[in-house]
Amino acid sequence: MTLVLDSKDLATIDKELKADSQVWDVLQQGAKSITAADFVGANEVRINKMSGFAKEAYQRNADNATRQISIAKETLKLKHEDWFSYSLDALDESESSALTIQNIVTEHRRLITIPDRDKLAIDVLLNANGAKVVTDTVDKTNALDAYDEAEAYALDNEVGGGFIMFASSGYYAALKNASGVNRSFTTNEQQLNGINRTVAQLDGSVPIIRVSKDRLNGLADTDQGVNFILVPLTAVAPVVKYGTVDTISASLDPAGYRDRVKGLDYYDAFVFENVAKSIYVSKSTPAA
Repeated sequence: MTLVLDSKDLATIDKELKADSQVWDVLQQGAKSITAADFVGANEVRINKMSGFAKEAYQRNADNATRQISIAKETLKLKHEDWFSYSLDALDESESSALTIQNIVTEHRRLITIPDRDKLAIDVLLNANGAKVVTDTVDKTNALDAYDEAEAYALDNEVGGGFIMFASSGYYAALKNASGVNRSFTTNEQQLNGINRTVAQLDGSVPIIRVSKDRLNGLADTDQGVNFILVPLTAVAPVVKYGTVDTISASLDPAGYRDRVKGLDYYDAFVFENVAKSIYVSKSTPAA
């Protein structure tokens, strides 16, 4: 009688290449005035905007003018969702060490959820109404000048600190090879949203996060030509509502023996209208 040896699956997965979060998780450490709790039972909330403030000189022995403060509403709505539902046959699970609910959820988050949220966050920054967008050809001869112009813009517009720069690979390379000026350009460990990340820093102050070209295009299918985005962390509020993952046991499957896992997130990233001008976007000149 011939002995047949069956093959055995390793728990190891030959994973597709995909980076960790390069934008969303970083921004989560910033604007925390809006949270998932504000959207409980709804996918839309309103915030108040006050206007009508003015500087007046006091008039002695005379009637002084009184101004009225106006209140307007700004609506914030969660417009994006991440839904998944997968089934796993119990017999397949018994034959494969890698086919587990935990692995499926982890891989979905890594391959779908994280890149999509990064793209959305970039899209919100690129399309914020009032953001400063500068178009120019940037290379190693003027990469530092481009940074200085962004820094000067923030100063002149009284933009608060705590900046982060999301940079393309091309701009980052130009910055490293910039000539003619001796600057402090280091790589340090920084804690961003509770995670220690190795980041580049220019002048020891602004962390530079390199973002893959696909994510730096936002939700667009075409190259947006982004060199970098300089933004204060407090200007953008990423929000996730629900963030749930549920499982249904194979023993409850009426038509077989399949475990089922499902999850749903509603999410969006918001920029307050009054602070949109704090976002500085540098784009390359389109090719002729």
